[in-house]
Amino acid sequence: MPWEETHQARQERLLRQMHDNPRVAYMLQHGPVPHWVKVARQHREQKAREARQAATEARTEPEAQPVRTRGRHRAPRRWWGWPATALGATLLLGQTAMETLGASLAPDIGIPI
Repeated sequence: MPWEETHQARQERLLRQMHDNPRVAYMLQHGPVPHWVKVARQHREQKAREARQAATEARTEPEAQPVRTRGRHRAPRRWWGWPATALGATLLLGQTAMETLGASLAPDIGIPI
């Protein structure tokens, strides 16, 4: 190769060309990015890849059985509460009606009360 430049020379040349870029300006002002920033970015990217991979595997795997929901957290009320009240009210109304009708009809028919 007729012209080879060192890594340092190439980096300086590229930085001069990119001085308008805000990231390059920040790096020139504050220095290069610390190593932990690169490691943190790699960890975030790896977790994102794993999440995408798990999502695609979950979509491709058939479900064994659907998961049943637990339902309400407390026991349901007894079913006989309202019907028992309605039955009792009907019997009480029938008894009251018979007493009223019996008191008014008994003297006419001749049935002693």
